[in-house]
Amino acid sequence: MQILKDNTRNGELFVQMDSLDDLWILYNIIRPGDQIKGRTVRRVVLREGDPGHRKPMTLLITVEKVEFHEFSNRLRILGTILEGPEDYVSHGQHHTFNLEARQKIRIFKERWFRNDIERIRRNLQKKDANQILVVAIENGLANIAILSNYSLNPITEIRKNIPGKRYKKQAHQAAVDDFSRQVTTVLRENIEKSGINFIAVCGPGFYKEQFQEYFNAHKDSNDKPVEMRVLNASSGELSAMYEILRDGSLAALKSDFKIAVDEMIMAKFVEHLAKDDGTAVYGIEETELGAQMGAMEHLLICDVLLRTSELSMRKRIEEALNKTENTRGEVHILSTLNPAGDQLNSYGQIAGIMRYRVDYS
Repeated sequence: MQILKDNTRNGELFVQMDSLDDLWILYNIIRPGDQIKGRTVRRVVLREGDPGHRKPMTLLITVEKVEFHEFSNRLRILGTILEGPEDYVSHGQHHTFNLEARQKIRIFKERWFRNDIERIRRNLQKKDANQILVVAIENGLANIAILSNYSLNPITEIRKNIPGKRYKKQAHQAAVDDFSRQVTTVLRENIEKSGINFIAVCGPGFYKEQFQEYFNAHKDSNDKPVEMRVLNASSGELSAMYEILRDGSLAALKSDFKIAVDEMIMAKFVEHLAKDDGTAVYGIEETELGAQMGAMEHLLICDVLLRTSELSMRKRIEEALNKTENTRGEVHILSTLNPAGDQLNSYGQIAGIMRYRVDYS
């Protein structure tokens, strides 16, 4: 993301979005009641019965709703028109901005919270981790998914009957090779389509290493360079992917991959909660107090809480965020599009892991 003009003291920020991560940050920052201004396209009908035509124009709208469409790389902002070319639009009409990378947008707020601005600034030099392919695999079973910073999207499941080694060795190897070829074909298709350059292969036993050898041995000279890493998991089922997210093994490989860190920290919160050691808290009251006392090591917040809170609640959350960061704690904003965020949603949308037990009495 590029900041083209920072006039947040007077309510205005002018930015250019460069990546999917930038769209995600704006999704969590732009809220109902804000105003945005930028170039857009709108269907214009000049005469009754005319099918109309799409015309580019600059519009200012009051935001009513914000939607993040990750797999179409698009941020949709719905609202009512405040300003625009009078020949083509009227005030109060509805319009939707479809924002994509490389677009520029002006954002107007009555009040900019410090944490919102800091999140944008921290993202300025960040490289977009974007997406990786994950394969959970065992002998005759493979599940393939695309993992982004925000969600896990299953692509397909492949099953193949592999005869045991007591049968003819040639028939066994032919079935294994055919299975590996099917998995490789799906991976290549998605590498080409999504521009992915990292594959994590997980599963039990030795077949994951065998597949890695097959994949590397059957590379074409024109294939895009792809890094493949192997991790241990209990099965070739989809659940194995959540295993490597929660146990931290994927985060160890991709420390900049947000969903892996989120799953790991949520698992840590649940672990402390089960131990009943007094360091896991949830709900706004206890979490807020823990932050105020300087005890908060990790503060976990659902994205929906940031987007839907009333101003009074938003101020309380902002204060908890600032207190946590000022006392060297970490803030984690979890997407409800992934299991960790959905799980946090059931704990009141805000929780924390503290450095030590706090006596709330």
